[in-house]
Amino acid sequence: MKVTTERLEDCQIKAVVELDAAEIDKKLRETARKLSRQFDMPGYRRGRAPFHAVIRIFGREAVQQQALEDFGNELYEQTLEEIEFEPYEAGELEEVEWDPFRMTILVPIQPEVDLGDYRDVRVDYEVEEVTDEQVEAYLADLQQEHAQWVPVERPAAMGDQVVLDMEGKAGDELIMSNEGYEMVLEPDETYPLPGFHEQVVGMSAGEEKTFTLTMPEDESEEEVAGQEADVVVTLHAVKEQDMPELDDDLAMMVGDYETLDDLRDDVRTRLETEASQKAESEYLDKVLDAFVEAATQIEYPSQAIDRETDFSLNQMERNLAGSGLQLDSYLSMIGKTREAYRRELRPAAETRLQRRLVLNEIGEREGLAVDPEEIEAEIERMAEMFGPEGQEMIATLQTAEGRLMVANDLLTGKSQERATQIAKGEAPPLDEEAEPEEDVGEPDSEAETGAPETAGEEETGESAQESPAPEETEDGDSEDAGA
Repeated sequence: MKVTTERLEDCQIKAVVELDAAEIDKKLRETARKLSRQFDMPGYRRGRAPFHAVIRIFGREAVQQQALEDFGNELYEQTLEEIEFEPYEAGELEEVEWDPFRMTILVPIQPEVDLGDYRDVRVDYEVEEVTDEQVEAYLADLQQEHAQWVPVERPAAMGDQVVLDMEGKAGDELIMSNEGYEMVLEPDETYPLPGFHEQVVGMSAGEEKTFTLTMPEDESEEEVAGQEADVVVTLHAVKEQDMPELDDDLAMMVGDYETLDDLRDDVRTRLETEASQKAESEYLDKVLDAFVEAATQIEYPSQAIDRETDFSLNQMERNLAGSGLQLDSYLSMIGKTREAYRRELRPAAETRLQRRLVLNEIGEREGLAVDPEEIEAEIERMAEMFGPEGQEMIATLQTAEGRLMVANDLLTGKSQERATQIAKGEAPPLDEEAEPEEDVGEPDSEAETGAPETAGEEETGESAQESPAPEETEDGDSEDAGA
């Protein structure tokens, strides 16, 4: 067996496996012997059909295909031992030639990242200042939340809430019918029809009014689109909004505050906390993007983007299922196919992949690690947080796989913290760092966990778990050996 490899772009290895005539002849004969045991062949006892008879009955191509399924996985495993790279996932069978035998496999390998002078990366950290106008806008929203609608004895005006019956027809088609309907009159509102709110303005409780409006040209029911509609409205009540004063009473109404100044101070503190949290979240993304930009190499196989995209799609499917909606139903509602939606997810998935790759590399370059005590402490913290209801989850975390997941999450957190320290110019010198106590591997998303798969049926045929039976001395085989 001879294996030659060629390094391609995007972290792919092209491996060519060659077998000499004697090797491939032996494997074909082993497969023919297997077929002769499995099938009855006219003129021969089960298991006694000679090689040339099997070839004649099944055809050479069929025997070759079966042979590839029998020994393809074995050749693939041997090929992986020959190449100098760690596979990212199962390789893909690209081509097979039989005379002479050459099997070409494309093997995706692990992403490669060179951060360059990553310790020189700097990103300004800014928290948006909370203004007096933002505080007052927040207080105005509180006023709005605690406002009440009170009846008034006057004609309706914009901004009022009205209670009315309405019925509308376009020709003989009933287009609206509602009784006791509550609505707030707003300028430029187009529901239920453009101009409807303006027609109600000026009406008083107990008044009935008939008017004509034009149906929109883009109306979903084409038979009435653009037609004139006769509308009858009976107004039952007019209400205006009673806005509470912005004073100490409002402060006591919305919370445990003695004065409006106490409320105003607390609102400012809340807005400042939100601004700080928003800045921290956005800052990490900016930092990782800066590391991506500064890196001299970020290379990965296309399968890595596929996997990340699938993870996003699966996450969306789980989120929708939690709300009782199937993904396909949602896509039908927004007029998109699953494949089209998947293409939309791909750019964002690639951005996340690049960010995670540089983050993983930072953790490795910085010598970050997680020790067993940290893992135990995190599991205990989660146990306290979830209480008795979370015991099943905690039991899962205590397994080897669960502990690795916790370790990866902790290591990701450490890497994120170190990345922001570097970007702010606050990272400790590398020579002062302690040696890692335990290597727990690189953090990864659900989309990238698990060991690389071995070749599957799609690439190299069924797994050859059964070794060929010892060769038997067969009448047919002996007389065909020299053929």
